[in-house]
Amino acid sequence: MIFRFFNKLIKYYIDKFVDWMRMVKFDIELETQIKKYHDSYLNKVAKEKPKIKEIGKFRDDDWSITIGDINTDE
Repeated sequence: MIFRFFNKLIKYYIDKFVDWMRMVKFDIELETQIKKYHDSYLNKVAKEKPKIKEIGKFRDDDWSITIGDINTDE
């Protein structure tokens, strides 16, 4: 009878340990995926910086600032 109790107790703690290890593995995988996403996003942003083009001068009637890749016929 006491051996059954110890067997159940050992099985319970082994199950808890296995669940804890699965959560640790999941956390590590999640962190690596987040890091990969951030790295790919930063590389993408570094390649696609918008160009700021200034057209005209202050106090001109047709003065404007264009942000982005807009083709202007100059």
